[in-house]
Amino acid sequence: MTYVDRILFPTDGSDCAERARRHAAHLADHFDASLHVIRVEERDVELADVVEIREADLLADLHGAVDDASGSLASPRVRERTVAHASAADGILSYGVEHDVHLIVLGTHGHRGVRRLMLGSVAEEVVRKAPCPVVTVGRGAVSPADMGGGTMLVPVDFSEHQARLVAHARVLAPAYNMSVVLLHVTETVSIPEVYGVEAVRPDPAQLADRAETALGDVLASMREAGIEATTLVRSGHPADQVLTAAEEMEAAFIAIATHGRTGLERMFLGSVAEKVIRRAPCPVCTVKSFGHSLVDDASAAAA
Repeated sequence: MTYVDRILFPTDGSDCAERARRHAAHLADHFDASLHVIRVEERDVELADVVEIREADLLADLHGAVDDASGSLASPRVRERTVAHASAADGILSYGVEHDVHLIVLGTHGHRGVRRLMLGSVAEEVVRKAPCPVVTVGRGAVSPADMGGGTMLVPVDFSEHQARLVAHARVLAPAYNMSVVLLHVTETVSIPEVYGVEAVRPDPAQLADRAETALGDVLASMREAGIEATTLVRSGHPADQVLTAAEEMEAAFIAIATHGRTGLERMFLGSVAEKVIRRAPCPVCTVKSFGHSLVDDASAAAA
C-alpha cells in the first residue's frame, strides 16, 4: 500500500524552485495528494509563526507551471502559507513535522545574495534531518512532461536498507513512466603494506557474477510490478560510478538510500548519497531507514 497524502514544496521563487514546483505538482497529481506550498521568512521568532498569504499568488503560479509542464493537474488540493522562522531549514522541517508530510520536494539552489535553498545549507540540512523521503531538484532537471520513457537509476548495496529503497523505486517509477536500472558497485579493499599482511584480492569477474545473481530477486520484484528493469554491475568508488552511470545513460531520476537512523546518525547522509545529491544531473529521491515511508512494511518486505 502507498502512503503519499501530503507533499511539501518549499519555494523562494527562484528558477530552481520553479523546476522543483513542477515535480511537486506532478507527484501530487499522480498520488492524489494535497500539496503544501510554503515560503519561509527568516526572522527572529520564539516559535514558528504561520501566516496566511494571498491564495491567488501561489495558486496562480502553481497552475501556470503545471500547465506548461504537463497540463494534467486540474484542481489540486493546495495549501499556501508563509512561515516565519529563525532559519529556513528549521522552518521547513518544523512545518513538515507539524503537518505530518509524507514527501518533501525542493530545489537545490535559490536566489543569489539571500539565504537560499542550496546544497551545503538549507536543502542539505532538510535532506539530512527530514523524517521522510526528500526529492531534490537541481538546475539541470527537466520537467516531468519530458521524463516519460526515461530511466530511473537505483543504486543497490545489499544493505539492510535495500528493501525500503527498492519499494520506493517501484512506487516512483510509474509516476514518471520510467524504466529502472538496478546498479551495484563492487569495491575492492586495499591493505597497506605496513600491516605486513598479504592481501588476497578477489577476482573482479567473480564479484560481478555474484552481484548479478544477488540482483536477480530485486529484478524479479520490479518486473512483477510491471516495471521494465535491467541490472548493471560496475567496479570502483560507489558515488563516482553512480554519477558516471547516470550521465552515460542520461538518467531522468535517481533513487538512493541514506543510512542514518537516530540520534547523531540521522544528521549525516553518508558520503555516497551526499556526493550524488550534490552532483547529479537529475532529480534525486533520498530514502531513509527511519521516519515516514511512502510504502507499508509489507510492500518493503516484498522488495
